[in-house]
Amino acid sequence: MCKVFKTMVVSLVVGLATIVAATEIKFDQGLAQAHCTDKWTKRGVLDGDMFSYCMEGQTEGYGKSLELYNKYSNIERVELIDEVVSFALKKWAKRNEYQMDMVAYEIEQQGEAYLNVAYELSTGNVNTEQLETCKSKWIEGDKPDWSMVEYCLNK
Repeated sequence: MCKVFKTMVVSLVVGLATIVAATEIKFDQGLAQAHCTDKWTKRGVLDGDMFSYCMEGQTEGYGKSLELYNKYSNIERVELIDEVVSFALKKWAKRNEYQMDMVAYEIEQQGEAYLNVAYELSTGNVNTEQLETCKSKWIEGDKPDWSMVEYCLNK
């Protein structure tokens, strides 16, 4: 059962990998293993169960990142999604801190915040001037922060 599930997850991840176009989301098995090994080795002994759990989180995070990128670039369009993904990768998928689950979390938080902002604008709860004021504070070229734009509009 577990092997079948893992095969399905890997198949899903490989299938979704072809969806990504402008922003390349790659999975680095070596960095993932290094992160999980470092995190779950105590006094020279690796906790195998926690290592496996950590690696599952890495794989699932990668698959979810691809899924979310597809959603926010094709289904529920999010402004600056490529920049959001790029920022999430720079923040969470680096050599000393490789966490694909956090990449997915960051993409989802920013995507949902943008959709909330777009909804508030479409219903007239916020106006364009308010939006532009908040965007000027929180949307930078390489670090768009829709969560903070949403927070700014709500205060």
